[in-house]
Formats: sequence, structure tokens, C-alpha cells
Amino acid sequence: MDEYLSHIGLTQVQRRVVDFLISHKGYSNEDIEVNREFKIDLLDASFNARADIALKIEGKIFCIIKCVMNSLESWERHSIAFGRVVESYQIPYAIITDSENARVLDVVEGKLISEGLDSIPSRTDARKFINEKAFSPYSKEKAEREKRILYAFDAIGCSTNLD
Repeated sequence: MDEYLSHIGLTQVQRRVVDFLISHKGYSNEDIEVNREFKIDLLDASFNARADIALKIEGKIFCIIKCVMNSLESWERHSIAFGRVVESYQIPYAIITDSENARVLDVVEGKLISEGLDSIPSRTDARKFINEKAFSPYSKEKAEREKRILYAFDAIGCSTNLD
């Protein structure tokens, strides 16, 4: 585990979260993508948005995780916008964590659904969800607004580099 974590260039928060996901929530290395880049196209600009951690089950990203040092609440709107527009479907869950606390968001509904590391869905729960639910796209009419929210976070230089 330590060798794997040291080779993929993670921040300290990411490292602790990945370790927690594997050791306590049953995810495997193959389920976890770190620093995944997504190209976002606006009418007048393009930029890359990065997921600190993406949990991928059966070919679908089930959850994106934002790793921060503090002010978890301040990243909620960003995380919801991110989950709505980076894929052809809405990523169902977004989590913001500092590796000690976590806020789990329902991206589709745009609201907080639980708090605490223990409330992060296990791999078993994720597989059950994927088999029972359809992954739906976000409204094309509203997508430009969500992309602009991501662009604003990018433009003001909200650094996520937490080394």
C-alpha cells in the first residue's frame, strides 16, 4: 500500500483519503483515479478541471472527491457543478474532505446528504447503487452556468495543491 501511494504523487490529504477508501471502504487501486483531468468547453473558452479523486465502478465514475485543508463548505458549489458537467452523465456523489471530516453531496439534487468519514459509501454500496440507478445527463440549458462556476474557481486561482 505505502509503495503504491508513494508512486502516484498524492498530496497528504489525498494519500490519507485513498488509504481510508482502500482499508475501510473496500475500494481497490483499480477503482480509484487520482488527479483526473476533464476538459471543459465553454462558448468562449476551454479549460481543464481536475478531480482530486474519482471513484470508478464498473466503468462509471460514481463519486468525485475534493481534498482540501479546511473550509469544506466553501467547496460544495464547486463540487456540485463539477459532478454535473464533466462527464456525459451526472456523477451521483461529490465528497469534500480534509481526511478527518467529510461532507457527502447528492450532485443530482444539489444538496448535502451526510457528514463524516463513515458516511462515505462503501464499494459494496457503490456497486449496488450503480446496478439500481440510471446515470442521467444534466440539462443542456443549465450546463453552461455550471461550467462557468467551475471556470470562476479556476480563474480566481483556487489552488488545490496541498503538498
